[in-house]
Amino acid sequence: MIRPTGVSHIAMVTADLDRFREFYEEVIGLDTALVIGAGDHHGRHAVVFAGDTVLHVFEVPGYEPAQHGFGSAMFERGRLDHLGFTVADAGELASVRDRLVDVGASSGEIRPLGPVLSVRYRDPDGFEGEINCFNPDLDPAVRGRSDDVIDSGWHDRVRQAMQGARS
Repeated sequence: MIRPTGVSHIAMVTADLDRFREFYEEVIGLDTALVIGAGDHHGRHAVVFAGDTVLHVFEVPGYEPAQHGFGSAMFERGRLDHLGFTVADAGELASVRDRLVDVGASSGEIRPLGPVLSVRYRDPDGFEGEINCFNPDLDPAVRGRSDDVIDSGWHDRVRQAMQGARS
């Protein structure tokens, strides 16, 4: 049976992407490789690295966890937005997708999302996630007008992070 070999990314939500980046870059020591401009279905978002671990951070202006009923104590902070698991390639992605469709956990749509191909799913508790593989067809030179490439090697870093999860 084909199995995910790692976590491709951890998705987080923040009300202020610039503030998030300042803290995680200056205080924690992470580095941002790419800030992607707002689109039709999302605000700005960034690809932030902690070694080979990818944080995919989404800016949702006005997001306030306390207003959504989340507290500051352990187990009251809410949950991550989603997890993305990694498989080796598009063939393995299709195999896992078929299993998800068979149990009614996914529509089965494989979507290109920048440097990854992705299938979304919903687990029995309602938590949503993704199964991803590196998208070999993406041309990293083709970017949106409002994207801010901070690290010109971002594409190779994403590829390495996706492959590193398989080591």
